[in-house]
Amino acid sequence: MMEDEEKLTPQEIAKVDPRRIGQLYESWPVNVEEALKTQVELGRKNYERVVYLAVGGSATAGDIISDWFLSSGGVEVSVFTGNVPKMKLEKTLVIVCSTSGDTEETLRMAETIGKKHPDMVAISAGGKLKEVAEKEGIVHVKIRLSEAPRYTLPYSLFASVAVLRSASLMDGMEWELEETVSSLKKTREMIASKVPIAGNLSKQIASVVSNGEPCIFASSVTKSVARRFKTCLNENAKMHATFDSAPDFLHNEVEAWEQPDKRLRPIFLRRANEPNFETKSLDAFIAILQRKGVKTNQVTGTGRGNLSQLMSLCYVLDVASYYTAILRGVDPFGIGLIDELKKAR
Repeated sequence: MMEDEEKLTPQEIAKVDPRRIGQLYESWPVNVEEALKTQVELGRKNYERVVYLAVGGSATAGDIISDWFLSSGGVEVSVFTGNVPKMKLEKTLVIVCSTSGDTEETLRMAETIGKKHPDMVAISAGGKLKEVAEKEGIVHVKIRLSEAPRYTLPYSLFASVAVLRSASLMDGMEWELEETVSSLKKTREMIASKVPIAGNLSKQIASVVSNGEPCIFASSVTKSVARRFKTCLNENAKMHATFDSAPDFLHNEVEAWEQPDKRLRPIFLRRANEPNFETKSLDAFIAILQRKGVKTNQVTGTGRGNLSQLMSLCYVLDVASYYTAILRGVDPFGIGLIDELKKAR
């Protein structure tokens, strides 16, 4: 822990992070406030379902909204990440999001639905998606691009929330927005680079996962954050990670721990107000691991509302993936293999 403390001082972080990616994370609460000011004019207000089309980091926004609406009593939010199935779209609001605006799979999905469905909103920083939207007469919301799509989550997510608000799909849930902004500001102060590891949850998590393989377990409504943490560890820290969510892993994954693999670092993403049956099952699983000598870590978001809990949890873990990159001595920005794959298409 002391060695990690030395590596995670602001001075040492700067040596590994020449682009100052840490500053992008520090601006998240401000980015959220800016995105929530987005104004969108929609043709009607009687939507009963949301279909969210996106890929990779852009899909995270849809995943989090889906978990939020599920836990807070909103309408169904279905996220599609490559192909669009045949489905009835009456009273359905379609949101298509590509942070860069140039994601091939997203453009293909947008073109497939856009020509025949009038209730669509496109979200991007520009690119081909904006061109398609203008050509097809689709409402387009322009967002800011922060260095790379994965760092732009506050814009893509809360621009999407602004669209849902304009569609009158957040009745009884809008109070959660103000709390979320406040929660993110408080979280920012607790996970800043100047805060020592003893009082910095993000640094503590990074210290745990940097020398092993993270095995991320989510509750039934934190699976979006688990997926996000896994992908940020992949992209920022250039490391393997796995994730699973309840109730499924309680019916299969648990058996794989009969003979624990010492390389694995189990991390449980919890939330307040879990269903009682789920809390009992998760606690029982953790007890089994501890009995077998496996050290576990649990992380919970803050706030009364579900969105605040999800986003504060996401914030802590995103920054943890950044600190993990620093501990591993890798530049969090570069994605050479992803770029190589894109060129091969």
